[in-house]
Amino acid sequence: MKRILTSAALSLTLMLTMAAPAAFASQTSMAKPKAQKAMSPRAEALKKCNDDYNAAVKKANDDYKAAVKDAATKKGKDRAEAMKAARKAKSDALAAARKAKADCIKAAPKK
Repeated sequence: MKRILTSAALSLTLMLTMAAPAAFASQTSMAKPKAQKAMSPRAEALKKCNDDYNAAVKKANDDYKAAVKDAATKKGKDRAEAMKAARKAKSDALAAARKAKADCIKAAPKK
């Protein structure tokens, strides 16, 4: 009798553990996805401004890394001049990106 009860309890436990993930998956797949809210024109414009700024910063950093890698192959004054030019190009690019972002934000529609 004890063996029958033990095997029945064990079987029931195994069936419940096997069925639980399947039941949970069916519940989550039946849930309705939330509809995304439409962004306001200002929010869309600001998102575009930020995306453009981030792309410009990434490009400036990538260009700087490439210039530093190129300068590393040089020696003496040539290397120093190449590093100085790379730093100046990066700072100019970042300043232009900040100015473009500020202009973009000013041009964005008001609330």
